[in-house]
Amino acid sequence: MNSKTNSSFPNSQAILERVEELFEASDCILQDARNTIKKVRFEQQDYVVKSFKKPNCLSRIIYTFLRPSKARRSYQYSLKISQFVPQAVAFIEFRQGGLLSKSFFVSEMFDYDFTIREPLRDINFSDRDNLFKAFAKFSFALHQEGILHRDYSPGNILIKRCDTGYEFKIIDINRMSFGELAMEERMRSFKMLWASDEVLETIIQEYAALAAYDTAQCQTLAKRFNQRHKRFKNFKKKLKGTP
Repeated sequence: MNSKTNSSFPNSQAILERVEELFEASDCILQDARNTIKKVRFEQQDYVVKSFKKPNCLSRIIYTFLRPSKARRSYQYSLKISQFVPQAVAFIEFRQGGLLSKSFFVSEMFDYDFTIREPLRDINFSDRDNLFKAFAKFSFALHQEGILHRDYSPGNILIKRCDTGYEFKIIDINRMSFGELAMEERMRSFKMLWASDEVLETIIQEYAALAAYDTAQCQTLAKRFNQRHKRFKNFKKKLKGTP
């Protein structure tokens, strides 16, 4: 069993000692897909626990000996980019037969109001243009720190209304890259939003102004990556026979 706790949270060790019990007891499911995410209550405070799917045989070997598990990466990356994510509390890995069997990542509960999916889909969403401009500023700040989220999709971008406007947090961060980002990489990062060309124009116009880039060039790149991604996803759906 391997684990790490954040000393900023006095209850982190106690949470880890009961993480399986707390996870099983919670019926507040935030996501139930390949991995399962639940909200858990511990000593009058809410936390988020992500249970990663048990890896296959090859992945168990890789995550045991060759590279950090997804839970460990989530914890390490959260500490590395703490200003952009809900705070990391702890992670734990369980082994069976010497190999990784299951793992959990625990973070603070960020009490968000909506994800960016809602304003992307609803053209009548309140304060929509200002929200997209605020999102552009958040994305620019992220990229200026050399952070590239490789799953910058709507469900992974949380938004909370606040007195100064909007507060953004990113989640599902076990797939990240770090380093100086070229303009093309920055524009490519918006492709998973599944945004309309009109929305992209609003976001990219604000972003280009902040970055001192050519607006038309950025918008052309962003829309090209966006349309290419949509075509690819729709092609995969047709192959699978899904609507």
